[in-house]
Amino acid sequence: MQEIKDKKELVEIITPVRLRAYGKECDEVLLDKYIYNLRLAESFYPALSLLEISLRNRICNAIDKLICEDWLVKELTQQKFLADKEYKKLLESENKIKKSGKNVTNDRLISEMTLGFWVHLCTKSYKPKFWDKKGFFEAVFPNYVPEKELRKIAPIQNDLLAILRLRNRISHHEMIINGNKTPQEQYQLVLNMLHLLSTDMENLLNGISRFQDITKQKP
Repeated sequence: MQEIKDKKELVEIITPVRLRAYGKECDEVLLDKYIYNLRLAESFYPALSLLEISLRNRICNAIDKLICEDWLVKELTQQKFLADKEYKKLLESENKIKKSGKNVTNDRLISEMTLGFWVHLCTKSYKPKFWDKKGFFEAVFPNYVPEKELRKIAPIQNDLLAILRLRNRISHHEMIINGNKTPQEQYQLVLNMLHLLSTDMENLLNGISRFQDITKQKP
C-alpha cells in the first residue's frame, strides 16, 4: 500500500465523527483502524462470493432434480413454493431482466436473486416445501455431519442469517472489527458453511484468500 502523505486530509474527508466509532484514540490511530477495517472487509469478498454461488446452485440443483425443473420460471405464473416476501423479490427480478431486453430464463433468475433470497429459503418456514423432502438436505449440504442421524435446518438457518448480516455490514461499509465476534470468528463461520456446501469450493478459497495475511497487519 502506498504511503499516505496527508492523514489530516483523510480524517477531514471521512470525518472525525465517523472515526469515533473505532475507539477513543487520536484521529491518526483511528484512521489506521478505519483503513484496516476496509482491507479486512475486502478480504472477506472471495469467501462470501464463493458461499453465495455454492448456496444458490446447490439449492437450485436440488429443487431441479428432486422437486421441480425450471422452478423459478414456473413459480412466476403459479406461486407454489415461495412465501410472499420471496415471491415479490422474484417478480422484481423478472421485471429487471425484461427491462434489460433479455429473455426471462431460469438461469437468469437464479443469477438475479440476492444472497438474502437464498438464505431465507434455508429457514424453518421452508421445511415442508423443501427440507423435509427425501434427499434434499443431503443434496444441498453434502458435508453436514448430523447428530443422532437427524439433519436439522435450524443451526444452518442461524449461521446463514449471521453471515447475511455480516455481508450486509460489509456492503454498507460498516465496521466489522469491533463486533460481538472477532473477524477471525466471523471468517471461520463463513468457512465452515462453505465446507458444508463443497470441499472443492473450500479448497479454492484457501488457495486464494488473503484474510490471514490481512489480520496479521492489525494496527
